[in-house]
Amino acid sequence: MPLRAFRRSPAEYGPEFMENMARAYLDRTPWTELRLRAVRAFVEPRPGERVLDLGCAAGAVTHFLSELGCEAVGVDLEPAAVETARRLFPGLSFERADVTALPFPDGSFDKAVAADLVEHLDDPTFDRMLSESLRVLRPGGTLSVYTPNPSHFVERMKGRELLLAQNPTHIGLRKAPELARALARAGFTVDREEWRPSFVPVLRTVERVAGRATSVFRYRLCLRGRRP
Repeated sequence: MPLRAFRRSPAEYGPEFMENMARAYLDRTPWTELRLRAVRAFVEPRPGERVLDLGCAAGAVTHFLSELGCEAVGVDLEPAAVETARRLFPGLSFERADVTALPFPDGSFDKAVAADLVEHLDDPTFDRMLSESLRVLRPGGTLSVYTPNPSHFVERMKGRELLLAQNPTHIGLRKAPELARALARAGFTVDREEWRPSFVPVLRTVERVAGRATSVFRYRLCLRGRRP
């Protein structure tokens, strides 16, 4: 008898989901800390830089970057996301916008980050997002991508509905080579490509060792593209 998945993911991202995301950030959960460490390592934020947070949700990454001295701007298409972010962080800038049609002039940002966004985008949408990101970045600017690895054994279990259920909005899970090719097609030069182990202590130790040999133990993918 097949095992049933006992944890379901939301089919949409309304107010309840945004509140949960906000609470995870404010409580600095292990999942949140893992994500923020990766963002800091890849974005390499410097005080005074203008950074675009693509798919900002409840504004966690936007706020995190602002605390590091950046002029951070968050965009999201979901109204509940922008409403929650503006309520939590009223001093920051959040815009309701489609990442495939950004409401900003050419070359208006030093850097951009897409943390847990691209897995929600189909291929045509992902390609347009990359093109728009390139457009709004200044020469030498970077786009950092943080996303689940579909080869990781947890994602494979989700795909088979074993213990954990697949997130129905994850329509664009991509392996590292696919992400790198898409960045290159859009005009970026990929200058960093790494992975991160999970936040579960014992599993994290196993992943750090086994992940050097196989992508099955690489929990999150991190890539950075630079505009020439």
